[in-house]
Amino acid sequence: MRLTAHLRRRISASFALDVRLDLDLESGAGGASRIAALFGKSGCGKSTTLGALLGLVPLDAGRIELDGRVLADTAAGVHVPPERRGFGYVAQDGLLFPHLSVSGNLSFASRRARGTAIAVDRVIDVLEIGALLPRRPAALSGGERQRVALARALLSGPRMLLLDEPVSALDEHARWQALGLVERVVAEFGVPALHVTHARAEVLRLASLVARMEDGRVVRTGTPHDVLPPPHDANAWNLLCVTGAAAEGESSTHARLGAADLVLPRAVSGGTVVWCRISSGAITLRPGAPVPGTSARNRLPGRVVDLWPGAGRVRLAVDAGVPLQVDLTPEAVAELALTAGSAVTCEFKAHALEILG
Repeated sequence: MRLTAHLRRRISASFALDVRLDLDLESGAGGASRIAALFGKSGCGKSTTLGALLGLVPLDAGRIELDGRVLADTAAGVHVPPERRGFGYVAQDGLLFPHLSVSGNLSFASRRARGTAIAVDRVIDVLEIGALLPRRPAALSGGERQRVALARALLSGPRMLLLDEPVSALDEHARWQALGLVERVVAEFGVPALHVTHARAEVLRLASLVARMEDGRVVRTGTPHDVLPPPHDANAWNLLCVTGAAAEGESSTHARLGAADLVLPRAVSGGTVVWCRISSGAITLRPGAPVPGTSARNRLPGRVVDLWPGAGRVRLAVDAGVPLQVDLTPEAVAELALTAGSAVTCEFKAHALEILG
């Protein structure tokens, strides 16, 4: 699935949209689908770009293609109506019909579906919304509304999902649950997705391809590691996707991170996939390969990729099989003689990990 677009739109006297997108996403069932992210600060034009793709924001000039099908071309006078573009849309607040039950919202989408039909029962099962069907949107929590909105978008038969900061209004626990459902939906139904966000953590968790926006333009496209700017906040969160290492039906505090064994702060079931996070300040570095004898039970071999000096600390990017951000004092960096390319061991205690779900 390939989405290409050149969008030009004057928003105000001081701000104009001039976006070039070229996103090539795999599609197909069995987990082969991919998620792209449109990343940037609030006000940089991300939502306006999505509106233009959907056909809801008029263009001064531009062209949009989805897998070779022209959806808009101002020079040729082509403008495919929003409902025929093949996008499934999930907004920040869900945009459910308040006068209809959950079941009614889903039925509305099914009746208007134009693409490949998806079984309603299967969507309900995957998104775990069976108990919500008789309820109205006003009686749903934020996380429940977003699950229903995602179900409705799927039932419209989309060729691609457009997700406009769908979890930004949720609390931490609900946010991570919702991101997990996005991953599951993309894998289960083989529908690629473009996820719009200003949150680095969401990009690092979901996306394999990122288009970074600044001031109405896409300034770079590539992998999250290549495209995301260095984090400048006082604390950076590292995200780790781990799998319970116990046998099926049992639980243990041990989990697998790629080929590495990790110790978690609490037990998880064998085979269960969970996401954890750890602060950049909770990881220590030792030069060379892992050695036993320290109080930190988790040790990951890695290599320093880059260093960014800051106020009173140096932030290091480390490739430890997963990208990690580590904060050290300038004195520690000098004492350890760390430079780009240095072989290191990342050490951290089990209780420094926070299991997100």
